[in-house]
Amino acid sequence: MSTFNKPAKKKKSGKRIVILLVVCILRYIWGKGFSLNAEIKVLPGNNINTILKSLSSRNQTRIKVYIKTHHVDFSQLEPGTYTFSGQYSKSQFIQTILAGPSNKYVKITVLEWRSIYDIDASLTKKWIINAGEYIALVTDPSIIAKYQAKYPFLQNLTLKTLEGFLYPDTYNVDAVNNIVDQLVYLQLESFKSRVRDAHQSEITSTNRYQNMILASIVEKEERNKMNKAMVAGIFFKRLQIWMKLDADITLCYGLHEPYASCTPSIIAQNIWDKSNPYNTRQNGGLPPQPISNPSIESILAVLHPQMSDYLFYLHGSDGTIHYGKTLEEHNANKQYLK
Repeated sequence: MSTFNKPAKKKKSGKRIVILLVVCILRYIWGKGFSLNAEIKVLPGNNINTILKSLSSRNQTRIKVYIKTHHVDFSQLEPGTYTFSGQYSKSQFIQTILAGPSNKYVKITVLEWRSIYDIDASLTKKWIINAGEYIALVTDPSIIAKYQAKYPFLQNLTLKTLEGFLYPDTYNVDAVNNIVDQLVYLQLESFKSRVRDAHQSEITSTNRYQNMILASIVEKEERNKMNKAMVAGIFFKRLQIWMKLDADITLCYGLHEPYASCTPSIIAQNIWDKSNPYNTRQNGGLPPQPISNPSIESILAVLHPQMSDYLFYLHGSDGTIHYGKTLEEHNANKQYLK
């Protein structure tokens, strides 16, 4: 009996050796590290696959299995530039990603009614730039010339600033590189896509800069989107009959300060200053350039104004707008709102 059983035992031992070899080979393959030298940029909205694309298909599979079996959560992958340099095990690779990007993004929100002075002050207050950096760049003749060569909507215009075309939106910029350069570029790109490209049939070369100037005033004068076209129509009517625009907010721009600094008392102190070219109570026509960076709603309001018999408007303390056809009606509205 013992002689008969010996071949079976040898066969079982051979199978065990093969299985052990396979296990050892798989452990070696799946446990082996890999080399990676790369800078991978992860943009907002990207997922872990953005980083994994830099690996071979086999290593991608290995990492995905590791992530799944170890329950690693990459649902909130932080935007930025991830730097890899050297040999990595699976756990080291994952830990490098979890440590976050070497170059992080800064989220910057530019609100609709802000001017270059507001933007500069906001970025300075948040310690993102040094005071005056943003203003210096957007008023630099060489920078303006560079962007005029790039964007048709800036061409054939005599510009002293990029004011009016620095579209208000939320932007993610690399915190390590030149933030101001990036932000201005992204704002102009946004203007191109959100305004110029999206509404090309409505925006012609005729009076386009004048329209931007008026849109920037509408942006500052009326926050309610439903009223913008009516206010634009009132301004057009005033211009048609050679009436002054009489928009107090415009003189603030001539003071070269953020709008938060231009209080009612400051306006009262400067209301008679005719040397301020932005004082539309003393000077007829439009100011020389935009006074803010308008939203698409204000731009479209100027392109499609709602014409009416009204020449005046006034806001109550609750923001409600009151229109008047004559100066008498306007003064009556003032009395009513006292």
